[in-house]
Amino acid sequence: MEIERAQKIHISELKLFDLLINENTGKALRHGVYIFFNDREECLYVGKCSSSHFAHRIGGHFGMSPKYGMNDFLKRTVGLLKLGSDYSSYVNALPIISDYKLLIIDASGRSREFISSLEKLFHKVYKPILNFPKGYPKTYKSVDVESQFLSAMD
Repeated sequence: MEIERAQKIHISELKLFDLLINENTGKALRHGVYIFFNDREECLYVGKCSSSHFAHRIGGHFGMSPKYGMNDFLKRTVGLLKLGSDYSSYVNALPIISDYKLLIIDASGRSREFISSLEKLFHKVYKPILNFPKGYPKTYKSVDVESQFLSAMD
């Protein structure tokens, strides 16, 4: 699958500029889907930016307070790593997360419905554990990536 071969950015090397400009097109990165992979290239979390921009949404995932409401990726990673639930746990997670990678799928100019469908497709394909800490939704049907890609966009 192309996603496995796509160039991902190490979290430790991620710069604000990477979230602002699509370096292939030179245009602003505004909306689309992003995927976090762990150091073993396993998909951990799939998110979307359909109203906010990548810089705002992805940056929000690294809010360092356990009480912050937008940091699902960091909060759930801290839980997955069994590091605790206080501020120091978030700090202790950062060296581990620095080896993780981010893939941005630019869908700027596409509708919110398209972006939501794309996010749902990646949820179905990868079943990212941090998106579904209470288990994979029964309403999501399994996807045969090769034969059902387009129909899964519905």
